[in-house]
Amino acid sequence: MKKTVTVLLLVCAIATAMASYKPPTKTIEETAAVTVSGPSQQTAEEWASQETERQLVEFLQAAATTTTTTVKPRPVTAANFAPGDGSRWDQLAACECGGNWACNTGNGFGGGLQFMHQANYSTWRSFGGTEFTEHPWQASREQQIVVAERVLARSGWAAWPGCSRKFGWL
Repeated sequence: MKKTVTVLLLVCAIATAMASYKPPTKTIEETAAVTVSGPSQQTAEEWASQETERQLVEFLQAAATTTTTTVKPRPVTAANFAPGDGSRWDQLAACECGGNWACNTGNGFGGGLQFMHQANYSTWRSFGGTEFTEHPWQASREQQIVVAERVLARSGWAAWPGCSRKFGWL
């Protein structure tokens, strides 16, 4: 993960550097007066091109070595495609999150049945899910169904409006 973040930061540094890079202000006519000696004679255009390239490389190297940031990775939970019995809960989980009971997309909903789980309000906490785990995506299929039965008793299938409507349960 650290290597990936470092590579991404390097790519960002390069993109930023390229966007702000200004080539030398000398014109080809001005550089034509430069005498380049060595084993091979260069034209003024070749020299100017190499000089610009050298300056860009130096600029990018300086930009890439100034900052290293370590980002704490988000906890990863293993996918939980628990074999179900074909119940409505399994159908709902398939519709809500592709049947992955450990689903956590970061959109404020989690688990196979997509319980609302945000800092200011959490269906998971309100209906006793924390007796099993802190977050719905950490709970087993069976634990999520226990909490979902409580939600169903209070709110009916309207608690899952999109998929319930799709299946004709509303």
